[in-house]
Amino acid sequence: MDKKKHCVVEECIKSDLFIEGQVVLFVAKNDPKWRLEECSRNFADLTGYSPKEVKRNKLGILDLVHPEDREKFIKDFYQVRQKGEESWSFQNFRLLGKNKKPVWAEIRISIIKDNSGKASYFVGYLIDVTEITEDKNLFETITELVPVGIFLREDDKIIYANKRSIDIIGYTPKELYRVKSVFSLVYPEDRHIVDEIIKRRKEGDSSVITYRIRIITKEGKIKWVQITSKTITYQGKELAIGTVQDIDRMVNLEFAKNMLVNINRAMLSIKDRFSLLDAVCDIFREEEPFNGVIIYEIEDGKMSPICAYSKKSFFKDMNWDRSPEEKVLTINRPLYLSDIERLKGYEKWKSIMVKNGVKSLIILPIKPDKKNVKYVISLYIKEKDYFSKEMLDIFSEIAKDISFTINHLKQEEDLFFKEFYDQLTGVGNRAYMLKTLEKYINKNRSFYIILLDIYNFRYINEKYGKEFGDSLLKTLVKTLDKELVYENVFRVGGDEFAIVTYSDDIYSTVNKIREVLGSLNVNGKRLKINFNMGIARFPEDSRNLHDLILKTERVLDLSRKEGKNRISFFEREKYDSIISTLSLEEKLERAIRNDEFILFFQPILSIKSSSIKSFEVLIRWKDREKIILPTEFIPVAEKTGQVVEIDRLVLRKVLNILRKWKDKKIKFPSGKGRYKTVNRLKLSVNITPKYINETASFLESLSKNDLKLLKDHVVIEITERESLHIYEEKDGVDRLRKLGFKISIDDFGTGYSSLSYLSELKVKYIKIDKLFINKMLKNRKVHRLVQSIINIAKIFKIKTVAEGVETDQQLEELKKLECDMYQGFIFSPPVSQEDMERFIVEDRG
Repeated sequence: MDKKKHCVVEECIKSDLFIEGQVVLFVAKNDPKWRLEECSRNFADLTGYSPKEVKRNKLGILDLVHPEDREKFIKDFYQVRQKGEESWSFQNFRLLGKNKKPVWAEIRISIIKDNSGKASYFVGYLIDVTEITEDKNLFETITELVPVGIFLREDDKIIYANKRSIDIIGYTPKELYRVKSVFSLVYPEDRHIVDEIIKRRKEGDSSVITYRIRIITKEGKIKWVQITSKTITYQGKELAIGTVQDIDRMVNLEFAKNMLVNINRAMLSIKDRFSLLDAVCDIFREEEPFNGVIIYEIEDGKMSPICAYSKKSFFKDMNWDRSPEEKVLTINRPLYLSDIERLKGYEKWKSIMVKNGVKSLIILPIKPDKKNVKYVISLYIKEKDYFSKEMLDIFSEIAKDISFTINHLKQEEDLFFKEFYDQLTGVGNRAYMLKTLEKYINKNRSFYIILLDIYNFRYINEKYGKEFGDSLLKTLVKTLDKELVYENVFRVGGDEFAIVTYSDDIYSTVNKIREVLGSLNVNGKRLKINFNMGIARFPEDSRNLHDLILKTERVLDLSRKEGKNRISFFEREKYDSIISTLSLEEKLERAIRNDEFILFFQPILSIKSSSIKSFEVLIRWKDREKIILPTEFIPVAEKTGQVVEIDRLVLRKVLNILRKWKDKKIKFPSGKGRYKTVNRLKLSVNITPKYINETASFLESLSKNDLKLLKDHVVIEITERESLHIYEEKDGVDRLRKLGFKISIDDFGTGYSSLSYLSELKVKYIKIDKLFINKMLKNRKVHRLVQSIINIAKIFKIKTVAEGVETDQQLEELKKLECDMYQGFIFSPPVSQEDMERFIVEDRG
């Protein structure tokens, strides 16, 4: 260095500018120690050595560099010199001063050459960075201790990352700092999130922002992290400082739990197994981690896909018979293949998976009965080692929940089938029909309901057997279901079906039904099935479901009455008549329950002596002060079977009267002032021929005393117009006779008159209908008929009673014809019990 330059440097070093402060100037000789030639007065503040002590002890820069940093210090310097650079700086090294206490410093030197170009001196400065370095070290120490990653970002480059950040990302610090852009570390689908954050920072948003993104680790694994960042100013630069947390396990667990929740939510709202499996398939296919999902059904050990979805449509290349899913059928538990490439076997399947980005697979067996695998769910995953143990546990729970729900739905389906489906034919039953029609009515949808009844199905069962009858019903339903494409078929009774159609062309539907019935192949036997149909329409015939069904049933009843192969549509006039009959049935039920019946009595007299021989018991119904004659209610009661209770009720009332007479020793007047005892009085009681055996059973159930009282005083009267029933129920008549009752045939000549049954039934009396009595004086043929009846009766020693005698001429003619007894208005109309007892006086002893 020439003297002039030296003086300038020396003057600068010794100036008052460097008496104190952190910047220390020096001049050092280019020798092995970098011996100090000059140094500023504040050198003592940095090292503890004054400039005089430095010269006296011939100290060099390298004498003061900490031994642990010296080698690196020198090596770095010579690397710079080899590059031919004239200046050099070195940061964050330690100096050992006079007190041997390390001082952190930075150095910068410039090389001074002599006239020959040789580097003879260094001129430079030292800066005390102890405070800054210790603060930095403290910061780094703290960041190393905290369990989260901490980073500094300048623009889109990472300039600092703590150890935890390094652990999360997988790169070394040098590798990380050399990454040109943070965007290359971010999963492509999440880069827009980071881009948005950087834009906000540039627009002046310095607030704390927390967000989740996926990063790509050095190993290529996709990992979820949560970042919280804020903008700071440091050394005049805008930096982003932030924390990064590895939330991959938490996010995946959240994902698994959300899957569990979503599937459970679906299970709560779905009512059948296959809809549930479809819903599960849809839920899985929407989730980003899965490249595909397959649900198999297992039948006889074979797997058949019932739901298959892949994002790259790679399932079309698969061989369904050779895949890892078959292992689950053997091990009977979930199977997780964490890395498909390491799987042995299934090479073709594996190549398809690798080609389409599938790296792992979880297979879930569905066991509704907890034993046997009924379904298999396979989830094809984009990442290897995706499932943690906790996730596997949750997905195993999902499989258990699906299994439980399918079992529950299966039980509900079984219960539903039992409740709403016919077990024999498999079509909906009456309950399901009502449920279906309710929906249609709620939607205000017009429809016809056809009730179809197989005519005389009982005969088919008896002729061909019940098994054949069942086959007929199943074949009929199957054929109707096939032919009636737009109609619903229900079985609503043993041999009764309902067909519901929206079509306005009801005649086309009816004709299809007739065609099916006209030629039905049952077990190889071709049959023509006779039928009846009743048809009504919503809403024209009724807007109320119960009323509509009732009307259709009544229309079917009318069809049956008209004979086989009859089709009846609802008609208001006919229906009103039916409703009137039904109303009478209900009232009769109440009348029987409340005993609203009273008895009337009409005397039967001897034509010869004019004395009372007996009384015919006639029933009347007292309905709210109105007297109803039996002609109005007995025909209905006979159809419904209520007449059985009415017959019993009459017999009980007669029994009570006879008990009263017996207890009071009542007599009734005879001719010439004499009285006949009650023991010779007869009451004639009419019963229904169809139910003779029921009457006989009732009488047999009475006590001996009551039975004796009845048989001594009661004549059982049976109406002749139904004497075909009498003949068919001959055994019942015999039972009554054996009990001691005398039998009388009422309205003889109006019905099934036969000499044979008169002899076989051994009747005691026959009553000539009043129709003949009224006409016998006007019509010669009728007169001859009456005479024939009386003569025939005498042959069989049967007493004759003429009904409805109203005139003296009729009575006189009956005397001539030698009729035995008569009754009618000529003597007395039917009277109440009180009036009847006027003919009877109490024995005054």
